[in-house]
Amino acid sequence: MTQTEDQTPDQIQEQARSEAPVSETVQQVIPILKDAAEKGNIEAMYRYGMLFANGEGVALDYVTAAEWLSKAAEQAHTGAQRTLAWLYANGYGVDNDEAQALHWYTQAAEGGDLNAQYTLATIYQSGRFGVEVDTKAMLHWYSQAANQGSATAQYVLGKLMAEGKLVQQNEEAAFQWLTLAVMGGSEPAKQELAMLSSSLSNEQLEAFKQRMMAGMQGQ
Repeated sequence: MTQTEDQTPDQIQEQARSEAPVSETVQQVIPILKDAAEKGNIEAMYRYGMLFANGEGVALDYVTAAEWLSKAAEQAHTGAQRTLAWLYANGYGVDNDEAQALHWYTQAAEGGDLNAQYTLATIYQSGRFGVEVDTKAMLHWYSQAANQGSATAQYVLGKLMAEGKLVQQNEEAAFQWLTLAVMGGSEPAKQELAMLSSSLSNEQLEAFKQRMMAGMQGQ
C-alpha cells in the first residue's frame, strides 16, 4: 500500500480497508497508524496512543499511551490534551501530577474541547487540583460547554441557576438551559425542569417559553 505523509489516519485506514481483505482486524491497522505517527501525523499520534490507553488490539500500556499522547498534546491536539490530563490526574503511565492535569485540561478547554471545558468547570466548582473554588471560572466553563451542546453542562447550569446558591438565581435562564438539556437527552434535567416549572405561575411559564422560542428563531 502506497502512503503519503499528508494523509490523515482516516484516509490511511480507509485505504487499508479498500486494499485488504474484508477480514482485516485492528491488529493490521496498528502498523499503519504507527508508521504515520512516527512520520509526524498528529492525529495518528493521538489514535496510536489511544490504542494503548484502551488496550485496543494491543496490551494495555499507559506508559506508551502517555508518550504518544504527549507528542500529540504538544501539537495542540485537544483530545490528546484532555486524555493526557486524565492520565496525570490518575497517575496512569505518568506520575500523579495535579498541576500537569490542570494544565492540560486548561489547554484542551481553551482549544474548544467541550468535555475538557465541562471537567474544568467541575474542578473550579469543587476546588480540586490545587485551585481555589472559583464560581466565575466555573460558570464560564460550564457555559462554554453548554453553548457547544453539552446536555450535561446545560443541565448543571440550569440546576445552579434554579437553586441560586453558587450563582445568582435566574429562573428564566434556568428554564432555558434545562429545556435545552432535555432536548439533548438529559434525564436528570427532566425532573429538574418539572420542579422548576411547578414553581412558576402559568404567566411566567408561558412568557419564558415565548421568549425562548423567539430567541431560537432569531438565531
